[in-house]
Amino acid sequence: MPTRKPTEEETVNADLLPVMNVMFLLIPALLLAMEFASMAQITVAVPRTVSHPVSQPQNPTQPELGFKVAIGRDGFRTRSGGADAGPGAIPLNGGDYDYAALAAAARDLKHLFPAESTVTITAEGDVPMDVLVRTIDVLRGDRCKLGAYARGEQPGDECLFWSPVIESVG
Repeated sequence: MPTRKPTEEETVNADLLPVMNVMFLLIPALLLAMEFASMAQITVAVPRTVSHPVSQPQNPTQPELGFKVAIGRDGFRTRSGGADAGPGAIPLNGGDYDYAALAAAARDLKHLFPAESTVTITAEGDVPMDVLVRTIDVLRGDRCKLGAYARGEQPGDECLFWSPVIESVG
C-alpha cells in the first residue's frame, strides 16, 4: 500500500496593499458625494403641551387665531377658533387640490392676524405625502425665505403661517 508523503504547507502572503489603496480612494469620493447630495428639510414644530392651565391670555385684546387646515380626499377644510375660517371648505379643482384658493384664504387671515405664525395641519391617512408638503409650502408662503429667521431676524411680509404643527388624527 503506497503511502503519501506529507507535503509541506505553503505559506500564503496576504497582500493588503491593493485593498488599502481602494479604501484610500473611496474615502474622498464618498466625502465628495455627501457634499453634493444635500437634503432639503421642512421645520415642523411638535404640538405644544401645558402641564398646568394658563389663567389668562397674554394679550386679551388680540384673540388667538387657532388656524387649522384639514386635508381630505375631497379637498381642504379650514377652521379658526372653532369656526370656519375663510372659505371653510375648499373642494378639489378638476381633480387636483386647489392650492391657489388655500393661499388666498391664508393671505386673508394673515392680514387679519399679522402676528400669528402657527397653523395646525391634519391629513387623512390616504393623502399623499407630496400633498402634505405642498400644503405646508403654500401656507408658509411660496416666496417665504426663512434663512434670515435662522439668523435671528424676523421673517418678511411674504411669509404667512411659517410655523406648522402637524397633528395626527385617530
